[in-house]
Amino acid sequence: MDKKKGNTIYSFLKLLNKETDMVFAQISDIEFDATNDGEIVDYIRENDLIRSKKGEFSYDALVYITQNGRNILEYNSWEDYIESKNKSIKKSYKKENERQELKDEIDRLTKVNLELQNKHLKRYIIYSIISFILGGILTNLKDIFQLLNLQ
Repeated sequence: MDKKKGNTIYSFLKLLNKETDMVFAQISDIEFDATNDGEIVDYIRENDLIRSKKGEFSYDALVYITQNGRNILEYNSWEDYIESKNKSIKKSYKKENERQELKDEIDRLTKVNLELQNKHLKRYIIYSIISFILGGILTNLKDIFQLLNLQ
C-alpha cells in the first residue's frame, strides 16, 4: 500500500477514535473517492481496523474502531507504524532463522550421536562374544591340554 493511502487510513482512524458514531463514507472527506478504492477497503477489512455496527461493511454503515485500529494510533504516523511493522517482521524472521539453524545443528548432532551409539553397541557385542569364548577356553584350559595330550 502506498504512503498516501496509508495516511488516509491513519487520518480516518484518528477521526474515528474521537467520534462515537461515524459513517464510513466520511473517509471521502479525507481522500476523495477513498470509499471506492478497493485497496483501502480491503486493507481495512483484512486487518480488522474498523467494524460496521450493522455487521455488514458498506459505504453508509456506521463504523467503530477496533483494537487493531487503536494499535496503529499508538504510532505518530502511518510511516512509523509501517516501519515498526517491518522491524517486527525482520526481527521475527531473524529469530526463525536462528531457530532453524539451531534445529539443523541439533539434527546433525543427533545423527552423530546415533552413529556413535551404534559403534559402541557393535563393540560391546564383539567384546562380549570374545569374552565369552576366552572365558570358556580359560575355564577349561586344563581339560583342553589333556585332550591334546600336551600335559
